Amino acid sequence: MISLRTALLATFLLAVSYRYATARPDTPKECCFDYVTGPIQFTKLVDFYRTSSDCHLQAVVLETRANLTLCADPSKLWVKRAMSRLEAKKKQKSQSAHRR
Repeated sequence: MISLRTALLATFLLAVSYRYATARPDTPKECCFDYVTGPIQFTKLVDFYRTSSDCHLQAVVLETRANLTLCADPSKLWVKRAMSRLEAKKKQKSQSAHRR
């Protein structure tokens, strides 16, 4: 008959292996846990991207000229305006590169 200790060890090993077997390989690499408190000057921003939809807090990550990344609330008006302006700037650069 199996001892209680052996049964507990087997149960633990099964639970751990189940956890690794069902782990999602596409776990987000970067999530935000809070937002920057106020607006950032547009002239300091160079790019942006959105965090994964798997993150608990949906955010826009703003990249600055000083190589900082700041999490911002995508529902805020200043963030929406910054994203629009950065997109327009990106389009303008790609159009001017095609003309050359």
